[in-house]
Amino acid sequence: MKLILSGWLLFTSASWAMEGSVEITGRGSVSRAPEFSEIQVVVVSICYSKPTEAQKNNSELSRNILEVLKPYVRSEQDKLTASGGHTLRQNEYTAHDDGTSKLLCEGGWRTSNTLTLQTNDLESVSLIQEKVVGLIGAEESSLGSQAQTFAELQQPFFSVYPLTYEQMKKEAQRNAWSDAKSQFQVFLEECKLENVKLSQISQPEYFALAKASPGSREGSVPIIPDAISVNANWRFTWTFDPTACFR
Repeated sequence: MKLILSGWLLFTSASWAMEGSVEITGRGSVSRAPEFSEIQVVVVSICYSKPTEAQKNNSELSRNILEVLKPYVRSEQDKLTASGGHTLRQNEYTAHDDGTSKLLCEGGWRTSNTLTLQTNDLESVSLIQEKVVGLIGAEESSLGSQAQTFAELQQPFFSVYPLTYEQMKKEAQRNAWSDAKSQFQVFLEECKLENVKLSQISQPEYFALAKASPGSREGSVPIIPDAISVNANWRFTWTFDPTACFR
């Protein structure tokens, strides 16, 4: 941030006020290797004449996909869940490359199911995807040109467990405090401030990022991030008596 103080041009991440206060944002970051992957498959049935037919076909494909995913639940932290959606009647449309759409069926029955696998076997993620895609291609059902059941494999998600994330937040917060103190120390070395007080502390802000080194997983599908980073921003305000240093 570019700031002006008594005719001096300062380049700093701290913002100054002439009444004798300074606000500094400390920044801290912590990285850990990802601990688990979440793989999600959405099974959809559309355009059926009866709700029971939609549910039956959806359940069959969902059950077969679950059988593929079950072997990768190998620890207490691994989870496999199925969450059924609403069964309802609605019009269905098909989209075309030119941006137009065509009515596929009117008032057909639709239902869905979301299957979610959380596993710490990161090295098997690509294999799991291959098995699911193979099954989907072999078992998707279509009755005529309208009624059909299909599945969509979502992009895998990588993260750390909640306990690890909370620990990372605390460490990032400590690093942000150290960074803020280090920034303020620069001004203390230049000016002999009097009656210095830490007068205000904001609530820390956190955000997480997945980081992958360029080419580190070249040729692999999916790209597993090298690290999950938790970052903290923490604002502090110090007050002091203005001195000749700022005149």
